[in-house]
Amino acid sequence: MSMLHVNQIKSKILELYKDIIDLGDITTAPEEQKKNYLLTRSLAAYSLQHCAQIESTLAARTITDGSEDNGIDAIYYDERNKVLYLVQSKWIHNGRGEPESGDVKKFVDGVKDLFDLSFDRFNEKVRRVEEIITRAVCDSKTTYQLILCYTGSNELSDHSRRTLYDFLDEINDTSELVYLNILHQRALHSSLAAGLSGEPIDLTISIKSWGRVQEPRLAYYGQVNGLEVAKWWDDYRSRLFNKNIRGILGDTDVNEEIRKTIENEPDKFWYYNNGVTMVCKNAEKTMLGGADRDVGQFVCEDISIVNGAQTVGTIGKYGEKTKINLDQVYIPIRIISTGESEDDFGEQITKSNNKQNKIDSRDFVSLDPEQSRIKTELAIDGVTYHILRSEVLEKSESSFDLNESTTALACASDNVNTVVQLKSKISKLWDDLEKGYYKQIFNRAVTGHYTWRCVQVQRFVDDSLSRILIGVPKSGRDYGVAVHGNRIISMLVFKELDSNKLKDVSFNFNGVITKELIFDYTHKYYYEIKDVISEKYSQDTMAVLFKNRTKCTDIVNTVIS
Repeated sequence: MSMLHVNQIKSKILELYKDIIDLGDITTAPEEQKKNYLLTRSLAAYSLQHCAQIESTLAARTITDGSEDNGIDAIYYDERNKVLYLVQSKWIHNGRGEPESGDVKKFVDGVKDLFDLSFDRFNEKVRRVEEIITRAVCDSKTTYQLILCYTGSNELSDHSRRTLYDFLDEINDTSELVYLNILHQRALHSSLAAGLSGEPIDLTISIKSWGRVQEPRLAYYGQVNGLEVAKWWDDYRSRLFNKNIRGILGDTDVNEEIRKTIENEPDKFWYYNNGVTMVCKNAEKTMLGGADRDVGQFVCEDISIVNGAQTVGTIGKYGEKTKINLDQVYIPIRIISTGESEDDFGEQITKSNNKQNKIDSRDFVSLDPEQSRIKTELAIDGVTYHILRSEVLEKSESSFDLNESTTALACASDNVNTVVQLKSKISKLWDDLEKGYYKQIFNRAVTGHYTWRCVQVQRFVDDSLSRILIGVPKSGRDYGVAVHGNRIISMLVFKELDSNKLKDVSFNFNGVITKELIFDYTHKYYYEIKDVISEKYSQDTMAVLFKNRTKCTDIVNTVIS
């Protein structure tokens, strides 16, 4: 069936892309070579259309394939969801085989160069989106989707898989930042058969322990298995959420908790998860199972998931890597039939299901008495400390918020692990208010006075780094040291300062701790870290290096030795 499937894939993607893929850079190439370029580029564009759920015309404009593409054939940044998509595509004419291991390694090396903002290693097509890529890579909230698509029927070789997963293990040292999506012939064919954006999605869903509500609108409820939900994601991805006002939010704390439950307590998933709400034009139970409520099968037409996008997306991404434990996972589900009526009932369901405010770990911080104490101590001195998310932040010379206090106190903690976690994901520092990172930086010994002084030092460091970067090209490792290594630099600056003096109310802080003093320390450690990296970690990616506890500890020890 390989050649049949390849020909069907070929027919479909040429129908979509043959008139909109740019081949202007290969006008002098032989006709056969042009055909190969058209197929490879069309495949890359289609993979983005499918995975990122964008229009074909936009997908066609993402192509970077060509001379000096450094292994990356397409790049797209989803600014709304903060996901940077990087694609390598291979057209295998006979439908057998897989990408060569050398090509896979080239792809990984190209991704590393992109993370290092080494745009001199890329062609003009990539450099045209340099500003967008730089903004994405420098944003700590960005996650990355690596897409390897090919028309061969073989699974990747052990060597190629090792190359990819060793890279993922390295970069995901502290949190899930990079995801891998392998679209081989079977997955490509399945996605095309499932339809493209704009076409209604019809699902046949098996529901365990099901029930029914008949008035005022028909609805079914029960439990759906994790393997079935993962299959929805494989086939339709973000098309499942076309009517959802939020979509996938990326690597949030909620998503991480969902992953942990799948890995560690799959049998308790139903108890911990709010579940999925799905609307459809029509839902009908089949005869399978009869009137037995243990398991029922339901045919649902033109569905959309209006609540539970994070649950479905996280299960889907988990299923891309492994199906382990998914058979034990059951998710609460509601399927609401809106019928053919022209009222706004479906829209109201969507709005109402998304009005509940998501509670983040930082919201619980406001309940900590230590935070209230710090806030009160500062208020007496005329400094405003914003703890709640709902508080309007007016950052000024006499006000700051929880993000600033956490950042400053973490950098002042003289603990590399804390600083690396801060750089990777600040919210992890608020996870447990009784122990760990949080208690290390917020405890009875931390006064409002000390907190505010640390915030001011941190502001001086940030300002100093901005001054250092004036004239430094945004592409390259020098820029990356300041952007990605900013918190380690700050930690080293704090080490130069006597923390006991910062805690001493009588210490002449404003007279001693000046912008120029902090600039001198920041300048010193910026260049010393650059030298250490040049000597010991010249092949490491900046964005990855400063989220690796072991390597950051070595860098700090080398600098201060």
